[in-house]
Amino acid sequence: MTTLLLACASCFGNADSDQVKAAKIGVLVLLAVIVPVLGAIGFIARTWAKRARALERQPFQP
Repeated sequence: MTTLLLACASCFGNADSDQVKAAKIGVLVLLAVIVPVLGAIGFIARTWAKRARALERQPFQP
């Protein structure tokens, strides 16, 4: 007995379907959010490292 297996448009390979286009747009939207957030985290880390180095060079004044 043979069973019929069905797959969604993404798995089946129909690259012109609306489902595949929506998935591509979703990935781009997520990248548009994640990349600036990671950039901001890196910028803050760099700023804090610069401040730490500047504080180490200053003499301690009690």
